[in-house]
Amino acid sequence: MLISDYSSAIFDFALTDRPILLFTYDLAHYRDTLRGFNFDLEEKAPGPLLADSASLIEAVRNADAIGAEYAGARAAFREEFCDLDNGDAAERVVDRMLAMGAEPAK
Repeated sequence: MLISDYSSAIFDFALTDRPILLFTYDLAHYRDTLRGFNFDLEEKAPGPLLADSASLIEAVRNADAIGAEYAGARAAFREEFCDLDNGDAAERVVDRMLAMGAEPAK
């Protein structure tokens, strides 16, 4: 399980298909004043947005149920944001470099 706020770690962790809990106690301030988002987090979150410590603790205690409840949201998140992340990135980079005529280091 990942407990995060607004970290980009959610994109990497989403590939594991394990529960993601978003501790968003300052959501309105972060969204409206500090930085904002590049997408609608409230609409596309891969897990619940938890506004206080009590909610976070309850979600941790019920991780299996939360995981099941948000399975579809995680799948949609991966589909939209992680569609190129399939474990073959290094191979694709090397193939592209070789196709472009890059020479191996000596």
